[in-house]
Amino acid sequence: MPGHKKQHYIPICYLKAWYDPLCSEDPSPYVWIFSANGENVRNKSPINIFYENNFYTIKRADGKRDLTLENGLNELETQFSLLRENKLKQHLNLTPDEHILLCAFIAAMHARTKVHIKHEQGQWKETLDMMDKMREWAKTASSEQKEIMARPPRTKKQRRRSLSYADVKELANNPIQHSLMPLIDIETPLLCALDLAILETNEQPGFITSDNPCVWEDPEAYKRPPFWRAPGLMYESIVIIFPISPQQAIVLNRKGYNGYINVNEKTVDEINRTIRFHAGSYFIVNSNFKKDIWFDPGQEPENSWEKMQTEKEKKEKS
Repeated sequence: MPGHKKQHYIPICYLKAWYDPLCSEDPSPYVWIFSANGENVRNKSPINIFYENNFYTIKRADGKRDLTLENGLNELETQFSLLRENKLKQHLNLTPDEHILLCAFIAAMHARTKVHIKHEQGQWKETLDMMDKMREWAKTASSEQKEIMARPPRTKKQRRRSLSYADVKELANNPIQHSLMPLIDIETPLLCALDLAILETNEQPGFITSDNPCVWEDPEAYKRPPFWRAPGLMYESIVIIFPISPQQAIVLNRKGYNGYINVNEKTVDEINRTIRFHAGSYFIVNSNFKKDIWFDPGQEPENSWEKMQTEKEKKEKS
């Protein structure tokens, strides 16, 4: 099948909401794409950004291209576009099925970006490196050592099918083809269990987005040791931010915030600051405009784990 080679990891239909209003009559409408540091900017059609050839294509043993992932994502994108236009934009309540659809789209947008895929590749690369070391070790290991390593697992859990070297190498090279759908299936019901707020603004330029638009953020993470700071659904303070247009941003939370909520400029700036800091290489605005606050790293809170540890050490020494 020759078509569908140009596959977008940030969908065209999603980015259409960020078209510059001044180019609404233009035959080739565009968004404004900024480098993550804000130093470079240009206007580009969403058709020509955030894509790679055969990004989701599964290569079959017979050499043919399997477009199951690409076609499934296209269907999900179409349903999201209708939901955004006919329900969210109109401030209407979602049905249970629509809520599931929205959470499935958010889960997909979390798992399909190049930032997430690079993270997965890094994890599998570490496993592959360990296996390479084991293979080198086996070249000089004694017969007794090899016999010990070859003994069958004792527990049922250990006896589950393990991954071969070829399996791990494939996952390191093409993680999205194997993990995207399982991740969406696992994450969607977990997201559905969270409170769902739709923040709204009439400020200009409104909410921005990026090449990594679904942000998992934990405002309380700074209080924990560095090892425990990764945002996770086990924490009550977890917040998942996902802008859906310059006028609306989804915030999944456990604080009881639900429904449509008008927010002030300060809140919009803080959302945009978070989105900009989590961008991989680029962020998107619906005009040639940026604000200094989006690049402000802020100050370390007085009750951060590091400062509390310093105070604790001072007291112990005194």
